[in-house]
Amino acid sequence: MSDRTPPVVLKPIEESDLDFWEGLLSQPLVREHQPLRIRTAEELLEELGRYSETDLSHPIHRAHKWVVIDVKTGERTGVISFDKLDLEHNIGRIGYTISEEFWGRGYATAAVHEAIQKIFSESNTERIEADCSVKNEASSRVLEKNGFGLEGIKRGYLTIGVERVDHFSYGLLRSDWCRG
Repeated sequence: MSDRTPPVVLKPIEESDLDFWEGLLSQPLVREHQPLRIRTAEELLEELGRYSETDLSHPIHRAHKWVVIDVKTGERTGVISFDKLDLEHNIGRIGYTISEEFWGRGYATAAVHEAIQKIFSESNTERIEADCSVKNEASSRVLEKNGFGLEGIKRGYLTIGVERVDHFSYGLLRSDWCRG
């Protein structure tokens, strides 16, 4: 990571983070390039149960979510998730959302870097996938800075708002990360 990338730590999401998470999802610009919707604290509390297992090596548990914390200030800056897509072939997917007030300061790049480190060191994952809207240049840069390779375009992949949006498909292999 560059000297300009802020130091971050990933903390498993918990009930005390619900207000931050709810606020993050309510930001219109945050939702501009992602298929996110505003949810109530009650809805998020119900979803929180999916993320109760924090052991990445758990043989069956598939969903993990962390809050991105700025090490220097202790502020929550975003969330990042990891889902095991295919347990037999050790494939997972990451997704991330940074609060608007922290955009352009390296938090997404730092969070993705930390997540990759965590995933490859604490689980048997061999491949991490990530997708981003073809309109989201900043997210493409984050992935490429972290070693992800562009593998193609998924046409009409997700609905954002009322529009089906093409997405870039990225991939990172453990062997590529370990060499880098």
